[in-house]
Amino acid sequence: MPDDVEPSQAELLRVEARHEGAGVIVMVDGELDYSTTERFVACILEAFDTKPRSITVDLHGVTSSDSSGLAALLRARDLAFVDQVAFRIQDPSPGLPRLLELTATKDLLLPDE
Repeated sequence: MPDDVEPSQAELLRVEARHEGAGVIVMVDGELDYSTTERFVACILEAFDTKPRSITVDLHGVTSSDSSGLAALLRARDLAFVDQVAFRIQDPSPGLPRLLELTATKDLLLPDE
């Protein structure tokens, strides 16, 4: 890829939702940052449209995240709270717990750790 061509959101982040019973699991792979959070949020909103009882966001494939990615995760959690949908993060990538500690959001997004 030439240096002057920006990769697309689809190349930087893959987000896929699958239904399991009354819940939705959202698989996230790639960079969860300023340039890709729109794609993540769109998938989360689609998941909420199905009226699940729970949403699990699997982040094991996230290679990097920034404050925009963190804001998107917090937004998803807040939407779940308002809609009374159980929300949890599963298999956070190695750097995420540290980011959450530094921003004092670990208790909100990873309460069991």
